[in-house]
Amino acid sequence: MQKIIKPHSFEDIEFKITFSGRRTLGISVLPDSTVVVRVPFRTPVSTVNRIVSEKADWIRKHRDGAKQRVNNRPDSIFTDGGVHLFRGSEYVLTIMKSGRNYVRFFDGTVEMGLEKTEDHTALKRLMYEHYKDQAASLFPGLLNKMVEKHHESDFKPTGLVIRTMKRRWGSCSSKGKITLSTELIKLPDLYIEYVIVHELCHLKHHNHGAGFYNLLSELFPEWKQVRKQMKMYVSV
Repeated sequence: MQKIIKPHSFEDIEFKITFSGRRTLGISVLPDSTVVVRVPFRTPVSTVNRIVSEKADWIRKHRDGAKQRVNNRPDSIFTDGGVHLFRGSEYVLTIMKSGRNYVRFFDGTVEMGLEKTEDHTALKRLMYEHYKDQAASLFPGLLNKMVEKHHESDFKPTGLVIRTMKRRWGSCSSKGKITLSTELIKLPDLYIEYVIVHELCHLKHHNHGAGFYNLLSELFPEWKQVRKQMKMYVSV
């Protein structure tokens, strides 16, 4: 159960507060530049304001970046010179007229070929399909790698689903099925492995309690640093 109260503000930062049964406080910048602060029930607004004040520079940076991306869509990244991420590296887009659709990442360049080179919707769809194909090729192997690496924990996921999730990198169902966001293919493999280990730990602990974090720290000691770095990519 969640309750979202009216928008609040701190200086030039407007944000929404979401109360829920979670134990920790989290701040997210959504793709539309909305700032959401998620807190446990009964958290004083004064505490929320203090945290927002402490994180103000980070919030402004990502909020303003999201606004710029919204204002520039779709032309900016789907024209020659647009920058796209793939497995942790940036690639500059080159669009080629072609009777065969293709996407190729090489030497700092991502080359996209298609018939209608000015059709930004088609370009976006082609790029998404390529990301999805690459994720489907890479993620199962990384999942098996993490299961084998941590065989002493006897992880037994019941399945793997790969799909677009705008508000999270991954999830684990009560039946043991792990879901990974296609967006992870844009990040370094280390970050993907962290998300996988995070979800594997949920097979043993279906919450974010002490037992969960003890296991995560044992299997992935650098998780705090990696999670902090992943916030640069603004996922909820």
